[in-house]
Amino acid sequence: MQSQRLAFGEFNLLVDWSSVYSTLDLSYQSVVLKAFRDLCLKGYLVREPKPVYWSPRTNCAISESELEYNSEHESVSLYFLVKLHCSLLSTPDRFRFYPTFIVVWTTTPWTIVANEAIVFNPSERYSILLDETNKRLLVVSAAFVDFLSFLGGCRSYRRIADLPTGAVLQDCAYAHPLRSSSGKYFLRAADFVVNKGTGFVHVAPAHGRDDFDFAKRHNLPLKNYVDEKACFTKDAGQELAGLSVQPEGTAAIIKLLGEHVLSTKKMRHSFPYEWRTNKPVITRLSEQWFIDTDKLCEPAKMAYATVKVFPPDLKSCMIPFIENRPFWCISRQRIWGVPIPVLYRKGTLSPIVDPEFITSIADRVSAEGSEFWWSEPIDTMVPKSFLNKWSLSPKEIVKGTDIFDVWFESGLSWRAVLPIDCVADVYLEGYDQFRGWFSSSLLLGVALTGQAPFKTLVVHGFTTDAEGRKMSKSLGNVLAPKDLLKLTDNCSDVLRRWAAASGLSTHSSVSTKEFIDHATSYKKLRNAFRFMLGNLHDFTPDAAFSGTTADDLFHFLLGRLRTKPPVNFCVLDKWALCLVGTFMDSVLNSYFPNFKFETIIAELDRLVSRLSATYFNSVKDSLYCDPARSSRRQLVQNVLWLLVESLKISLVPIFPTLAEEVELSQKSLSCTAGLFSTLEADLLHRVSRPRPSGLSQAFELLRALSSWTSQGTEIMTAVSIANHLRHELCIRQRTAEAERPLWPGPVTSPLSRLHISLQAHPDDPALKALQWLEKES
Repeated sequence: MQSQRLAFGEFNLLVDWSSVYSTLDLSYQSVVLKAFRDLCLKGYLVREPKPVYWSPRTNCAISESELEYNSEHESVSLYFLVKLHCSLLSTPDRFRFYPTFIVVWTTTPWTIVANEAIVFNPSERYSILLDETNKRLLVVSAAFVDFLSFLGGCRSYRRIADLPTGAVLQDCAYAHPLRSSSGKYFLRAADFVVNKGTGFVHVAPAHGRDDFDFAKRHNLPLKNYVDEKACFTKDAGQELAGLSVQPEGTAAIIKLLGEHVLSTKKMRHSFPYEWRTNKPVITRLSEQWFIDTDKLCEPAKMAYATVKVFPPDLKSCMIPFIENRPFWCISRQRIWGVPIPVLYRKGTLSPIVDPEFITSIADRVSAEGSEFWWSEPIDTMVPKSFLNKWSLSPKEIVKGTDIFDVWFESGLSWRAVLPIDCVADVYLEGYDQFRGWFSSSLLLGVALTGQAPFKTLVVHGFTTDAEGRKMSKSLGNVLAPKDLLKLTDNCSDVLRRWAAASGLSTHSSVSTKEFIDHATSYKKLRNAFRFMLGNLHDFTPDAAFSGTTADDLFHFLLGRLRTKPPVNFCVLDKWALCLVGTFMDSVLNSYFPNFKFETIIAELDRLVSRLSATYFNSVKDSLYCDPARSSRRQLVQNVLWLLVESLKISLVPIFPTLAEEVELSQKSLSCTAGLFSTLEADLLHRVSRPRPSGLSQAFELLRALSSWTSQGTEIMTAVSIANHLRHELCIRQRTAEAERPLWPGPVTSPLSRLHISLQAHPDDPALKALQWLEKES
């Protein structure tokens, strides 16, 4: 953490590093325990057996948010036969004595041992096929008949009859594919069987959410034949006991099916992997602690409706993780983490949830940490009041060994960090956190307070390398920020510029070339400031400025800008101020509030280019050749001063190093200090003060700049046309220079030594622009 803190410090972040928080803080852990207590009291927590994602590598339950889907995963695609104990009425008489089988498809053969039912779609059409080679009948979905020809050894099948409706299969008994027990198994109708595949789906309640829900509705047994190590238990049978479900168990089951295997091959498809180990997971029945997300679905959607999301088109991304989220498993089977403070009856392992006991444990954790939960014996840890209350002795109870899900812990950061009843202004993370931190925080906020814990979500993309590949350690394509800083002489502003230029809704490329390009653009901005500050070295404000404070200076400038501009301000001065004023208005009132940082960078590059090419080139003669105290030169200096102030104020969030450098340069000038200090100490002082009501004076000044002239658009259009015309004339000038010597006298314009006659239509826009500029000047 200290290394990360030092690294972040190099990026010039305006952060109070003395008040950072960590989920390892004892106070944070105490908050987690008390939140668990409150959720129990509100009825949102249950402990019961449910199928959960399970990591065979870590022997632990994991949640949906801890998964990554591997599209290159290979599974065994198995088509197998299940024998029916009944004869279908649609079967022709001459084939009634043939054994009848249904065809079932699965990509998890190891789950067949836990089969408790086979379901079908009652509205689907089914056909009876004759296997003349093996003297048997097969029943499949009518839509699947043609697909059978693609399976090995299935070309001899032919259709002999169709069932009137799938409903005739209801309650038809079948023989379990693997178990020869006397139990009875039946075909059952289910609406989740889609109109594809063989038309039959095998149900293993211990290994799937839909299967589990179906079993609960139909009172089917919930048998689990897989232990914590993802190996078959002895109840699975002698041939399977002790085998890992993948791949040994799968191979063994296919062997046990024998002649009932219709087809088997490898299939590549998307499959869930645990992000920590990058290994495939399984689903198994396990008794865990769950948050009842069904109760939170509607309240969470109502609370989320009030949240702003940037970019706005990503707001709907949260809804699926609210509506389709299964019960949230918050318990984990690991040896590290914050313990779930619940005691269990030794015989039945039924939980004893006692709010007073949880509070006492939380208070101890706040003072001394949670290690005592693992090391201290029950005799000394459990108060006598608890034992008396539940009529128990220490020998009759055991401590729980589960810890909290890390997403449960991180989802409570708002409760651990913010004051009571305070809502966070902004949560900032990548868009993958809709299923992680964003949704966990939302659900816990709604459950505990009835509202979302944040007002705004700012969602960004991921970083990629020059070839567009996601950066990862396994690929070895990660570029560390320190290495990138070396490319720019350790200028963190270039790194910040890259971050700002990266659009929220896109992936951001990170490459050496990318940063060199950003460094070049940053240098242009810095050179623009150098030009303006270099020409303010002898700048002396008007007499009205002398002896004024910063606030008085605001009032003076506001009054001056709100009145009719002085007639001796030329049209280029007005154009430059209107250009910057419009930029400032967009930045402060639109781009920053809507987190359009990439638009700020694009507009800034365009602004610097236009100012440098047009205004700076045009005023160089006055700045370098006119007398130091000439009115024209001083007016230009006033404009440069306002440009420096405006750009400095608006760009300090992105370029703090440059803004501080400008600030220090201003303090060394003969003029008064800047209108708005951007030094870190001053900024920290400003953000620590109560926020003023309404716009600050700095923003008022910039707004006045943007509306200084009602002809701002006309000025900028005319200057742009005239500037284009000027470039065209310069081309002609270079042609004439070969025929006549340059005039050695003072030069006030690149075109002063030429007189060129132009013929143009009266409505020509260039001619109108020149006439308008002449009138304004």
